This record gives sequence, structure tokens and C-alpha cells, in this order.
Amino acid sequence: MKTFISLLIFLSIGTSNEPIVELPIGLTQNEMLRIHEIYSMGRETDPPPSPVRNVAEYERMQGVLIRYPFGISTEIISEMSEDIIVYCLVSSNQQSSAFNALENGGVNLDNVEFVIGSTDSYWTRDYGPWWVVDGDRNMAVVDFTYNRPRINDNEAPLKMSNHLEVPFYASDIVHTGGNYMTDGLGISASTDIVYTENSIPDEDVDSLMQDYYGIETYHVLDDPNNTYIDHIDCWGKYLSTTKVLIREVPESHPQYDEIEETAEYFSNSLNKWGEPWELFRVWTPGNQPYTNSLILNEKIFVPITGGSWDDEALAVYETAFPGYEVLGFTGSWESTDALHCRTKGIPDLRMLQIIHNPLNDGSEPDINGYSLDVLFDDLSGTGLIEDSMKVFWKTPGADTWDFHTLSRSNAPEEQNVWIGSIPAIVDSGSIQYFVQGADSSGRIEKSPLAGWHTFFAHPTEACDEWLVGDLDNSGELNILDILLLSEIVNDNGFGICPQSISDINNDDQITVVDIVFLVNIVLNP
Repeated sequence: MKTFISLLIFLSIGTSNEPIVELPIGLTQNEMLRIHEIYSMGRETDPPPSPVRNVAEYERMQGVLIRYPFGISTEIISEMSEDIIVYCLVSSNQQSSAFNALENGGVNLDNVEFVIGSTDSYWTRDYGPWWVVDGDRNMAVVDFTYNRPRINDNEAPLKMSNHLEVPFYASDIVHTGGNYMTDGLGISASTDIVYTENSIPDEDVDSLMQDYYGIETYHVLDDPNNTYIDHIDCWGKYLSTTKVLIREVPESHPQYDEIEETAEYFSNSLNKWGEPWELFRVWTPGNQPYTNSLILNEKIFVPITGGSWDDEALAVYETAFPGYEVLGFTGSWESTDALHCRTKGIPDLRMLQIIHNPLNDGSEPDINGYSLDVLFDDLSGTGLIEDSMKVFWKTPGADTWDFHTLSRSNAPEEQNVWIGSIPAIVDSGSIQYFVQGADSSGRIEKSPLAGWHTFFAHPTEACDEWLVGDLDNSGELNILDILLLSEIVNDNGFGICPQSISDINNDDQITVVDIVFLVNIVLNP
């Protein structure tokens, strides 16, 4: 039996020997009479140094925050502990019970850290810390005031900041994590309780969200579900910087019109790159909690009900996340309270950030192919490994990936931006690709974290005017063209145009024979 020494147990503030009081996700009658206490729980600091970037759920996580007694099964916790640290909020007098429950549930105890402190409920999503990368390139906690008069829960962000020894900032906004989603690039969304629960003008809320979280575009909508909880994770979420998920219901559903209006709203809004969101819909005819999922690195945890629509819901996630592992779990789920509500990701504090606008079906090739601009930034501060910045691509069904090494941009304003291309193709077809880099801390990171991006490649017309054999497009055939053709024959060629005009003898192959033909043409024009 493993001992407590095998665990990393850290003491934090809020240690208590009082018995745990379990509170519901909604307000109790007593709490309704004490709503005013919420506004006395807040704390406020100066905002983080700018620029501030709010970390998204689908970025690299080093752990996940839960509490004891658990709101999720040990089966789920065991799956999480295979890859990351499980941070467990627990009161000091319950620590032994928590340890035994985790051990008996087959959890990898080497990946468990106890954070000592009382809690009032297990909705760590709602009261847990929000994370930003501040202007000093530090991962930091930015706190808000929990929208429940629950002192213990409200202390969780500060406890995690102390536990992980990261900077702590606090805004005096009343908010809740279940009513918040962000793309990680300055766009976020909530229902309008973020306005109604704050006693300041709406525009002041927006301003504080920008100062403390770096949110430039804040979508605040009526709750289409029209439920008591008014949380956005009950009906939608950002899946990436380009994808968004919204629930779907039959026309007979009482909220059909409102949900469809919400889906249309997001389909008509633009992502960070100025492009329409790719909209995914998940069928929830019985108010199934399928949108209340947790993205945790290369795994997607989806709450399922054991019903006939589970497989279809999982298939939606598999389509949206090609190459990821999509896992369904039953539990004591409700339409207003499921897996996402009871967990909270903890980012990799020294992550290798990769920011990239994925190629899509509308992307146009130039003479070099499909251009890529990728930002790599190592929060570890150890330095990037320059020859590790690569793009990998293949057609669906191909056994191997081709790749090119990316080059650092020469533009002074584009520090840590790397550029390159995926070669265009003569015929149309789908291309799968991902970008990858490494830093000296040992981190090797991909974008996306698992699987690949996919886009439909169109044949380029940019090469139509190129003369056969004129590989440098100079207007004449010369020795340089011979040298370039040699590179292409040796699989060092780059760009669709040179390749499209390299079959000198027109035998549908590019070989040394084409070099001989081109030499003869150059010598005997």
C-alpha cells in the first residue's frame, strides 16, 4: 500500500476540521436571503501587466481540479490520473478518507496532489481559478467573486495560487466558471447573468473583462435554455479557435426557437482570424448534457446517459476532434449539472504556446503552396529548438507524413513567428496537417494537441503561365533551372509550380532522365 509520502501534499490557507456541508448547485433558501453577502466576498488587485491572454480549455493542461467528496466517479478520476495531476481540494479531517477512496478506485496516486482546505460544494468549474498568461509571460490566476455566498468555495482560486506558487490577481466581478467560455485569443461568451448579477454598468463589466482577462470581444447572450442556472456550458462551448458547439433540439422543444437563434448568432459571428466559426451541433432531444464535456489535452470526456443518442453525440466530438480520444462516462448527470461543472483544468504553467490560424477549405495556394504563420512561445524560458519547428502533412489514408522545417520570420514585429508552406497540389483533395515544435525544457508540442487539421486543397492556377523547365520562372532556360531540377529529383523540391513543370519528357515521372532532357535543351536551345 502506498503511503502518504508518495503523495505531494501541500498545506494551504483555509484549513479546517469542521464537517463538510454539502450545498446544491442552485441557491438554497437560506442563501437567497444572504445574496448581499456575495458582494462582501470580493477582493481586488491591480490588473495583470498587459498584454493579457486568457487560457482556453483546449490548451495543454498539467492537471485537473476536483474536490472531496467527489462529484465524479473514481473511474473518471482514474482515467485522468493516467496522464496528468489530479489536484484534490479536501478538508484536513477528510484527507484520509479521500486517500482511501482514490486508492480503492484504482487512481494513480503518484499523480495526486491534495490541496488542504474546506469547500462547500463540488462545482470546481464554477468557483475554481481562471488562468491567464500575463504581460511578463507568467501563468497567473485571475480571481473573480463566486456568485454564491459560499466563503470556502470562493477561496479556491487563492488556495491554488498559493499551492502552485503563481501570481494572483483579482477583479471584483461577480461571475461563475460554468457561465464562461473563451477561445484563448481574446474572444469569450457568457449569458447575461454576468450583467444582472453585477451592480455596475454593462460596459464596465466588459472593460474589466478586457483589463483582467484580455477579452476584446465579449458575447453576452440571453440563456436560450431558460433554466434556473443560466450557464453557457449547458448549451454550448468553444472547441478551438475556429470551432464552436451548440446543442440541437427538435422543433417541438419549448426552447427550439431560442436555441436556433443562438446557433445562428454564433454562425454569423467571426473568430479571431476574421472568419466564420465552424459550427457543430449535438442532438439533445431529451435535454441530454452532451455539451457539458471536458476537453483535457488529447482526451475528450463526454457525459452520456446510457441512452440511444449517446453514440451520435460521441460521433460529433470525434468529427470535431479528429485523432483525439473521445470517452463517454455515465454519472449522476443533469441537463444543468454534469461533468464539465464538476471539474476544472489547470494549465501547464510552463507551456509551449502555439498560436496558429488553421488552413481551411477557403485557403488559396500561391506558387509555394499554402502559407503558414505560426507563433511559438516557450513559457519555460529555456529557449526554442530552432530546427524542431516543422509542419507535417499527408493525404487521408497515406501511411507516412511529409514535413518541412519552418523558418523564423525576419520581420522585427514578428518575434517567435515561424513561416513555411504546405505544397499545393495539381488535383483537388483533402490535406491533413499539424505543426510541431520543441523547447529546451523537454516539451514537444503540437497544434492541434492530438490528431490534425484538415482542409480541402484546390488546384492552383498560379503556374499556368510558367514555361516547362523554367523552374525559377526567369523567362529563360539556364543552368540554374538544371540545378533546381536536380533538387526536385532528389526530393528536395519545394512548391507546386516548379514540380508541375519538371516533367520535361512528359512521361508522368520526374527522374534523372528529365535532367538529361533539360541539359540538352539548355545546351541546344
